[in-house]
Amino acid sequence: MKRAIALFNLVFFIPAIVLSFMVWNDYSSRMEASATNAASSGRSLFFLDRGSRVMSIEEDDDTGLKGELYDVKTKKLLKEVPLQSNIHRQFASFYQDGRLIFITLDDVSRVNVNVVDAEGGVKELAQGTMELSGFLDSSVHLWKGKVIISGQTPGNVPFIARMDRGKLQKADLNQKNLLPSRATYIRDVTGSFKSDAAVPMFEVDLHDGRTAYVSGIFNPQQLPLAYIQKENETSFEAEEHAARQFAARFGLNDTNLLQVDSDDPKQVRTYDAAAKKPGNVLPTPMPVYQAHLFSLNDDETLIAGSTTKDEAEGHVLGYVYDEKKKSFTDVSALVSLIPYDELNSDELYFYKEAGDDRLFYSNSQDSAGWMNIREGAFNVLSGETFRSWVLGKEEYRKSFHSFVDYLKQGDALVVNWAIWVIIPVFMFGSLAVLPPLLNASRKRKLEQGIAISGTIASVTETGTFVNNQPLVRFTVRFQDEGRMKEATIKKVVSYLHPVGVGDPVMISYNRSKNKAMFLTSADVPENAEPEMIEHAVLKRIDVHGNALRGNALLLHFEAGANIYTIPVVQAPGFEYQTGETASLIHIGGMIRLYGYGSGLRPNDSERLSVQGEITRIRPCDVTIGDRRLMVFETLISYGEERLRKVNSQFVPLGLDVHVGAILPASVKKDEFEKEIRLLRGKQGSAKVTAVSFAGTTGDRPYARITALRNGEEYAIEQSIEPSYGVVVGDELWIAYDERSHEAVIVQYAVNG
Repeated sequence: MKRAIALFNLVFFIPAIVLSFMVWNDYSSRMEASATNAASSGRSLFFLDRGSRVMSIEEDDDTGLKGELYDVKTKKLLKEVPLQSNIHRQFASFYQDGRLIFITLDDVSRVNVNVVDAEGGVKELAQGTMELSGFLDSSVHLWKGKVIISGQTPGNVPFIARMDRGKLQKADLNQKNLLPSRATYIRDVTGSFKSDAAVPMFEVDLHDGRTAYVSGIFNPQQLPLAYIQKENETSFEAEEHAARQFAARFGLNDTNLLQVDSDDPKQVRTYDAAAKKPGNVLPTPMPVYQAHLFSLNDDETLIAGSTTKDEAEGHVLGYVYDEKKKSFTDVSALVSLIPYDELNSDELYFYKEAGDDRLFYSNSQDSAGWMNIREGAFNVLSGETFRSWVLGKEEYRKSFHSFVDYLKQGDALVVNWAIWVIIPVFMFGSLAVLPPLLNASRKRKLEQGIAISGTIASVTETGTFVNNQPLVRFTVRFQDEGRMKEATIKKVVSYLHPVGVGDPVMISYNRSKNKAMFLTSADVPENAEPEMIEHAVLKRIDVHGNALRGNALLLHFEAGANIYTIPVVQAPGFEYQTGETASLIHIGGMIRLYGYGSGLRPNDSERLSVQGEITRIRPCDVTIGDRRLMVFETLISYGEERLRKVNSQFVPLGLDVHVGAILPASVKKDEFEKEIRLLRGKQGSAKVTAVSFAGTTGDRPYARITALRNGEEYAIEQSIEPSYGVVVGDELWIAYDERSHEAVIVQYAVNG
């Protein structure tokens, strides 16, 4: 009898259990969809308060645009800032006087000039005095740190306004005594806002048929200067005469401007606008090819470009050039994090006020950054990293309160769940033991398996639907004990959170049953201990061709009764030899080289857990098995410290690896602190005079290098990137200490 009652209770609870899973999956899907929508929203980022705060600008259904102010250290939202905009949601943004200048158009075409301070306070300067018939992208200009606005009001009255040091001045071109006839139309003079023009200018059509040229900057009476085209002048001659006259009246030097060559390798040289004569190439500390110029203020210009004549083979570097002092300040640590192709973007802006030591940049929805050009400190915030801040908000986390809010919506699924759960629980409280049983079953399965990272190889719908959501058959490819394996897993998938081929996943794999199950973040232990394999002997070496300057090898190690194969890159001058011993590490189903060789350095120093954000990927034409060699440039972060590293890895085919991805890593504390310390010092080129090796740390050879700079020898002891390598005669870019004669490599002789 008792068995019959228990069976009846269990059968009665089956709908409640099924509905409970459906409710939870629906709640989870809605939370994930809400978080996904928030994370995918386009945002523009701007640093404030000397880099300690970040302003995010995104679209808003109510006001058109919305600002959010975040604290960089805590990553917490400090304040929401509403910003008015019309349906086009266009805006222009600049820095002045330590504040963000934010320009929009409202619903009635009025120009709003908002000044946003470090506390998120907003002050509107235009006060409805400017209307604009047109779009902002053709009406707002940045020239030497000044904002210049031009256009026509809906009443066809041309005007020019300028924003300088946080103050706004406006001049209507039809005011008395400015022009000899009524102005009817205004347009930019092509090229006058570039660095090889002394004065920005506009061309103005007059009512009597003549043409006038007016300056984009104002005289002490807060008016632009004007020049009327003569009858015997061509438009080109009139532009030249106006530019020369304006430069003389404003006291500007038009004989020593900057210009980028039109022909390769497009270097920067001085330019005499008055004589239309190019001068000498600007003597930057290192040559800058395929250059771009960004005017920062009246005295300084940012020069950014490539280290090589073919930009596809080089790195981005940059210098702030002080035109008065004729001096250069290296800002490559910051600009090298921007892909070269994005230097052409209309949405990339650099800002630096005269006399300030901070250089800022904003790259639309991609990233923002700053650098203290005197101290060398810098910080970069990518759009991907900022999205993780947004998802950290309470409203996107699963919690009791958010679940209660979900239940309060009371849709059909929730009502059915309430009927089948509340009444049975009240009548048959004994069935409360089911959840613990389910958890115990899952825990038992987890204990029988091992946690391994894998990649979705194929996705097939089974034709079965649960709550109108498909039951999908996934094939997961992963590496276990040195071999590639596949496992099939069935799972109900939400249409709001699709999973595709190539997506990385975590699974629990039962070797004895050859079965697997997907893992959640709660299933994976936070500090999973890796398995060390000591005294592995190198038995065989297979050569798989060249890998940049190195050679791609497949190493076969024997330890106990097992054979382990590991792909590596052998650096020039370094040699793996059969018979040598190594330490291997088994983690996440992958076998990796932990250290190799009789000269192996001890790995007992304290290690730091850091994050590395991929900033550049260079695939190589080398594939071993199902893994392809790639060279990554990563930005290593630990607290407020930032370090750029180059590292090659053999990546499983089909694995989605992209710029902006965050990779966890572990580094030795003493080496990390040494490199950070030296990078804060001096940098320069040095020639390698001696190289020796002492085994490897991981798969990177540990090198002892002697480099000569200005007659002084510097000692470099560090692991090196094997695909680049270091050989005698190489010209390296190093960071060094003149007292201790220690140094580290900043850039290899071979560019990635």
